[in-house]
Amino acid sequence: MRYRTDYSAARLSAAPQVLELGSWRLHYQAYATHSHDRRAPVLLLGGAFQSFRSFANEVSELLTEHPVILLDLPSQGGNPQLAAELGLEQLADLIAAFAAELQLPPLMPIGLSYGSALAALFAARHPRHCARLLLAGISAFGRPGARLLLEESLALLAEGRSDAFAQGALTGLLNPLRLHETGVAPVFRKALLRQMQRLTPSEVERYRQNSQRLLDFPGFAGHPACPTLVLAGEYDHFTQPWEHAHFAAACADATCAVIHNADHLAQFERRTACAALYHPFLRGETLPPRSAGATRLARHQLLNLEKRHEARLTPSNRRARLRHSDAGEWSVEIAELGFFGGLLHGALPSQLPVRGWHLLNGELPAQPILPLRHSGSGLAFVFPHSDAQASSALAAQFSAQSLPAVACA
Repeated sequence: MRYRTDYSAARLSAAPQVLELGSWRLHYQAYATHSHDRRAPVLLLGGAFQSFRSFANEVSELLTEHPVILLDLPSQGGNPQLAAELGLEQLADLIAAFAAELQLPPLMPIGLSYGSALAALFAARHPRHCARLLLAGISAFGRPGARLLLEESLALLAEGRSDAFAQGALTGLLNPLRLHETGVAPVFRKALLRQMQRLTPSEVERYRQNSQRLLDFPGFAGHPACPTLVLAGEYDHFTQPWEHAHFAAACADATCAVIHNADHLAQFERRTACAALYHPFLRGETLPPRSAGATRLARHQLLNLEKRHEARLTPSNRRARLRHSDAGEWSVEIAELGFFGGLLHGALPSQLPVRGWHLLNGELPAQPILPLRHSGSGLAFVFPHSDAQASSALAAQFSAQSLPAVACA
């Protein structure tokens, strides 16, 4: 590997180098303080809606101690090549082929969100190519609510409802009830929303393929054996802290830390708190016993972390109607109501359509819902937050109250 030594943030917008492996084209940029650096390189693997430019601050910080490689696999980041036939495992294998072709020493991947699944699979399937592993936003996407929301996002895109898709996706990434704690600026939220509303047909197809890979993924057959650091945002609803902890528990040598006042974008929202952990970790040092802005979980806590991710309330008016665009309307009672979902009781048909439902309650605008579990008279559901006005009204109601904790859907 020959590294560039002229890094600047502006270079991340330049055309990448391209490595062809059979019919696949891998885009990358590689930087170090000297061109033939033999130290273990950090490999950055981003999530949806991220490009090399997303990592300008991280590259600047990491380069003081490590070579840094940014990699876009087919259909990832700025790589336009489609790869519908490749599953997550095959993409992880392409990372190993990339390392072998360029004769790289064992890598230290940093995988964020979607990139965390690829990084974790790479580490598990190709241990000789992986020295250390850092993950944030990790999940095997086995949680029914998360899968349902991902399926809904694909359906909205297929219908050409880009505004509804963007609104739902933004709510999943940036928890609206915790904007004060996470400090996410309105201008950033607006820019991210606009980016997702204006996806090109090629970007939509890449999102569809990447999301379908997550839905098709059967789960990890094996977990990483190398030293692993897992960072979870305290208020991350999309990939919840307990899911990070469960993943860490399955690894041979993992530490899990909860980053306070962060959600799914913890690496960007709380840079200092994250860096205080990942810098010593990447150097191979013992992590500090205490770290400002984070809580490290003891091994015995990993499988016992609270799964109650949101508070629920009993509305003052529990009477409501459940309406379907084709199937009809039923009277229901709201037993629990949270910002991300709730529980209804009513004499509902045994077979319910998956989509097309609205919950009507006099205190709120009609809320789109997705049925999650139906047993007896009970119906657990999630809010897709695809209607901006309805979502804002629901957020306003919850932001104004101190709510008791009840198990979430």
